[in-house]
Amino acid sequence: MEQFGVLTLGSRLKRLSDHLFIQVQEIYSLCDIPISATYFPILRLLQKTGSLSVMEIADRLHLSHPAVSKQTTKMIKEGVLEKTMDEHDQRRSLLRLSTFGLSAMHRVEPVLQEMKVVLEKMTTFSSENFMEALSILESEVLSGSLADKVLDRLEPIDIVLLETQHEKAFYDLNMAWLERYFPGQIADKDRVILSRPQQEILLQGGRVWVAIRKTKALDSVIGTIAFAPLGGGSSNPKKGEVFKLSVAEHAQGKGVAQNLLSTAIDFAYQQGFSMLSLETASCLEAARHLYDKNGFVEKVFPAPSLYARADVYMEKSLVLKSNRDSL
Repeated sequence: MEQFGVLTLGSRLKRLSDHLFIQVQEIYSLCDIPISATYFPILRLLQKTGSLSVMEIADRLHLSHPAVSKQTTKMIKEGVLEKTMDEHDQRRSLLRLSTFGLSAMHRVEPVLQEMKVVLEKMTTFSSENFMEALSILESEVLSGSLADKVLDRLEPIDIVLLETQHEKAFYDLNMAWLERYFPGQIADKDRVILSRPQQEILLQGGRVWVAIRKTKALDSVIGTIAFAPLGGGSSNPKKGEVFKLSVAEHAQGKGVAQNLLSTAIDFAYQQGFSMLSLETASCLEAARHLYDKNGFVEKVFPAPSLYARADVYMEKSLVLKSNRDSL
């Protein structure tokens, strides 16, 4: 439809609307929320106001009176709303949330909060042309599953070692991060490591962990981190490096990056490493805050970086767990 421009505006908006309602209903179903996604505007309005007439609901939501009347009649039959008489005018009926409706809105609140975060991330872009903005929005909303993204924020996340089934996600997540922040500075080394984690990391003595949400089918991977030893022997302290820390944009703000980094740090402690290093970029303020918080200290690069985008080198001295536990 995009090829016909503004003449298909109504159809494109309806397609978006229908898709979003289907996705939200799927989320409600998976989270055992016993209401229809189409009820939300009326439910939220009555949750805030207490009680209103059908006409008042229609006016405040800018909907037709017949449409609201039809919807609220259905909601009354399902026990979501209840009808009462206006104390000041017995000829006037008011609608309010039933006990069941109040309970449903209480249960759905955490879902709505995470849905709001995901949708805000999808709509955070700038464009001076509405049709261009609509195309961007369609790309964000229609590609991938809103339900999966919301569930990634709602359900428990496990940190596990990389398995074969996770390798594509390891590549896709990190490549998406590179293309967003450093589209002109993706090195051949990046592609090699990301496409061959078994050979380039695991068989070299390293580890890769992924943050996953367990599903009935394929695990939903929302974050990654890698660790590699940097050498050392009987007379030299063991040093390691952490890299490829990435979290899906829709899942950020839930502590996933911290859990991944903590997993790598704990592994290094347990394996007797004395120091961890990493490279980052000064423009990545959130990443720098995370590393500072976890005891990494900026130092001079010991050798030129392989990556043009890396302008910050950091180290963290490790105290062996046996020593920490005795303090």
